[in-house]
Amino acid sequence: MATRFYITKSIDVLEFDSVSEWGYPKHKHNFFELTFILKGSGQHIFNDSIIDYKEGDVFFLTPKDEHEFVIAEATRFGIIKFTEQLFLDKANSNSSKYWRKNLDTVIFHENIIPESIVAYEQDKNQLFGLYTLIKNEVEGNQVYNRNMLMELFGALLIVVSRNLKSSMESIPNSSITEKEKIDAVLTYIRQNIADKDKITIKTIARVFNMSPNYVSVFIKKHAGISIKQYVIQTKLNMAERLLKQTSLNVSEVADKTGFVDASHFNRIFKKYKGVNPSEI
Repeated sequence: MATRFYITKSIDVLEFDSVSEWGYPKHKHNFFELTFILKGSGQHIFNDSIIDYKEGDVFFLTPKDEHEFVIAEATRFGIIKFTEQLFLDKANSNSSKYWRKNLDTVIFHENIIPESIVAYEQDKNQLFGLYTLIKNEVEGNQVYNRNMLMELFGALLIVVSRNLKSSMESIPNSSITEKEKIDAVLTYIRQNIADKDKITIKTIARVFNMSPNYVSVFIKKHAGISIKQYVIQTKLNMAERLLKQTSLNVSEVADKTGFVDASHFNRIFKKYKGVNPSEI
């Protein structure tokens, strides 16, 4: 069984050299990852695929993927790690529908592209330039640091999405499995958790071209819990992350996660988590 690695920050950067061995076991993450090959060559074992890598390649991994690198030539890796919460924070701060479409591309689907995601050669400099700028901001502590990170991350996501979409266009729709569909439905619910009108059974059925009568059955079958329980769990897990990772107060977290008010939030949080939100 692959090891699973975790992060507590919404975004982080790691850069290191591997001379003859990568230094990590084959593993999965609880986060998304962009791996930049700054120099060197070897093989990337990505799920069930073995891909040759070289300087200038960029690999995209979701929490569903497992991987490891086999070093042929001494390699410098640059890694940007980020959580789904960062996507949601960025999307909520930007009303553009384009952002939602980008979220669809990057989050809704399990990554089925084992190769380097660079589809447009002219985008390579932009990707590596944004990597350097994000690394500098993560390592620094200047004024407006968080604002700058969010804007740079937004630019990075757009370039990544453009390249991912180009690669996905060559993959037939028939390759989308039931697992990928339930992943898409559940991620849609997480993405829109604060908007009760977007997570009704009727709306979900329309978005995913399903029968309203089948939506509840489909979610129960594949997720193992009812849609109501999934919504509650998602709200509470998101609320817990916001309480731990941001400076938002209880009322602001309640509003962000779609609870009626702070009192309702306190009651539900205490029931399911066993502690008051203020104790997190």
